[in-house]
Amino acid sequence: MAVYNLTADELLLIYLTFLARDEEGHPEFFTQWFKNGGQSKLRDLFNSLKEKRIILKDYNPESYIPNEIEFNKTFLKSWIKNSLQMGKELFEAYPPFLNINGKFAPLRDISKRFSSLDDFFFFYSTEIGNNPEKHKEIMEILNWSKENGYLNFGILSFVISHQWESLKILRDNPEIAPISQNSIYIDE
Repeated sequence: MAVYNLTADELLLIYLTFLARDEEGHPEFFTQWFKNGGQSKLRDLFNSLKEKRIILKDYNPESYIPNEIEFNKTFLKSWIKNSLQMGKELFEAYPPFLNINGKFAPLRDISKRFSSLDDFFFFYSTEIGNNPEKHKEIMEILNWSKENGYLNFGILSFVISHQWESLKILRDNPEIAPISQNSIYIDE
């Protein structure tokens, strides 16, 4: 997606448009964004997306109908491919289980929030701004965390809470010792 030089607002509008379409059925997210300041940005965003050849024609922001927004087919292919590919790569690299005192706890369970793997893959990609360089960095942090035994939370927590940021601090500052159960002193 870096090829298109999309801004955060442009990415958000594209994502909200996809969510608001009939096949996803979530127009409430766009409506909330629109009411909370998005309305003033919509015309400029449409113009910018048209200049970048993401959308193919002019749209009236006063009559926004998500199903009628026509995206460039090349853009759509790369959007879907990148989104699914990066999310799938993260999912497959993430450990499936954590052994806790001989019992296995699942780490890749996404069913509490997503109805399909594709939904999760797309969500992850959106969380990182569809940025392949950011994804590459996250994968490096993930692999380091697995090798060093610091990965002890589920994939949903990892993505939603951006746990890679905390793990990066730990990786880049070896003098920081993570708190363990044995190093906690309780004054009684």
